[in-house]
Amino acid sequence: MRNLSVFFSALLLVDGVFGVEKVDVTVMEGDSVTLNPQTVIPEDASAQWWFGDLIIARMNKAAGIFSTSEGDNVGFNGRLKLDHQTGSLTVTNTRTNHTGLYKLKIWTTAQTLLDIFSVTVTEMKIMSVMEEDSVTLKTDTKTQRDDQILWMYGPESTRIAEINRAVSEFPSHEDVLDERFRDRLQLDNQTGSLNITNITNADSDVYILTSRRRGTKGLINVGVSDSGLSPGAIAGIVAGVLLVFVVAGVICHCCKSPTDDAEKNETSDP
Repeated sequence: MRNLSVFFSALLLVDGVFGVEKVDVTVMEGDSVTLNPQTVIPEDASAQWWFGDLIIARMNKAAGIFSTSEGDNVGFNGRLKLDHQTGSLTVTNTRTNHTGLYKLKIWTTAQTLLDIFSVTVTEMKIMSVMEEDSVTLKTDTKTQRDDQILWMYGPESTRIAEINRAVSEFPSHEDVLDERFRDRLQLDNQTGSLNITNITNADSDVYILTSRRRGTKGLINVGVSDSGLSPGAIAGIVAGVLLVFVVAGVICHCCKSPTDDAEKNETSDP
């Protein structure tokens, strides 16, 4: 699974600095994310990393000062790593409460620079379904007028369905992956939910929902189990049935009375 995904950027006016490039980043909960400065930090510069209104890292190359502040109220304890050469900030073992705006302020003798990162930490959902059943992957949100929602599948993030409300297009890409999903995808144009019918073991994998306007919205790990009995289960049932017959035979033998044997012997005498 990729640790970091960059979807789009925008020019903003932030803290009096015009032309700031905001980068949207998405990471799965538990993975690491590295925020790289957009420019090289000069040797005589000082810099600060902010999370919201809290300073979480400082550096002054000339003075050799490099530190991180890991407040309990944010939950960064032991998770922040500051690269002393590049000024990059890495957050390890991310949690959903690490979602938010990260700002890097750089002061040089000539100017003040600012980088903005909007980080979204996404929790992985796990779903288990039986083979040949249907499964609905829900977005838990309604699409916006200018939104474009993409459903992607597997480690290669293959696009299988999308909604583009701006141009009223709702295609399903059923010709991908050797037409694995042919005639089995149903996309809800209002909610963006994706229904997969007659699901098979080959469909087991991670499904990724992204929004071009808001970034990644969710990751769903779908596991498909056999609808029939496995050879091991069948062998177990057969063994159980044989055991029942053996036990029943033993019980019948033990229940025979001595008179039954005597009568049998008398009958067999000439």
